[in-house]
Amino acid sequence: MGMHPRWVRDDVVTSTTQRTIDRQFLFKPDPFTRNLIGASAARALEKFPVKIYWLEYNIDHEQSGIAPVDDSPLAATNLVRFKQLFHRLLAEGINNHLGREGGVFSSGSRDVPCVDNESAEDRYFYALTNPVKDGLCDRIKHWGGFSTYAALAEGTVETFTYIDGTAWNRAGGRRSNRPKKPFERTITLAFTPLPGWEHLSAPQRQTRIRRRVRELEQHFREERKKEGRFAMTKEKMEKVDHRDRPATPAVKTRKPLCHAASLEARKLYEAEYREFREAHLQASICFLSGHFDVEFPKGSFRPPLIVCAA
Repeated sequence: MGMHPRWVRDDVVTSTTQRTIDRQFLFKPDPFTRNLIGASAARALEKFPVKIYWLEYNIDHEQSGIAPVDDSPLAATNLVRFKQLFHRLLAEGINNHLGREGGVFSSGSRDVPCVDNESAEDRYFYALTNPVKDGLCDRIKHWGGFSTYAALAEGTVETFTYIDGTAWNRAGGRRSNRPKKPFERTITLAFTPLPGWEHLSAPQRQTRIRRRVRELEQHFREERKKEGRFAMTKEKMEKVDHRDRPATPAVKTRKPLCHAASLEARKLYEAEYREFREAHLQASICFLSGHFDVEFPKGSFRPPLIVCAA
């Protein structure tokens, strides 16, 4: 049994970060990759509904904020299956595009719950402006990688395309040398307003995002100036190879239990999580002892049953 069981709550936004294998620049900005990310996420969302608050891509990692649509067991399961399908479609597309094999992500995602609205908002703007902070562009509006800026800050309805492989195969597929273009489908990706922003109109949310982004861009601009750094130009970015990686070693930090805007909010979550862990532990012991009808805490998952082969 794991020491830190997953706890999925519909009233908590999970901030996730997941890096590419060997920190390679597999998400280097280009129209294909941007479309692939959007289409893969939209297709997974269509099959396994979740709330997507943000979905941002740096050159070598993904940052997202997601939550289940409600507190039902099905919604918690959909959250897991959404990520599985999304990343499978993404990996298949990246590998086909670059002529490579193997995994795209180095390990499991780093999932940290945002236990209040303020911390969710903070994590959103951190993820959104991350390429600017890293000097990959001067303004997030000019970032060629996948970003929610156009959708959430400007109200742009973006569409993405993909090939319906199932329909293509049913029509003969590779055996009949059928072209794939007639099986191209168009799809859109829907986002959920940040917690606490639901009462705002779309223009009000967009204005708030644009204002905060301008403040952060100016802050990062001043930081680069002090350090003698310059934002990467579009021409320089085009020379980057997808298999390149950062020259500096990765800085490893301990994953926090949660993101919270106040000490009180953090302490409350710590107490709630201790109770959850104890309840999950007791239920797991009963389940693994053969009591398969035991009730698990809401938003949790049963441990796997391991059967030893003779």
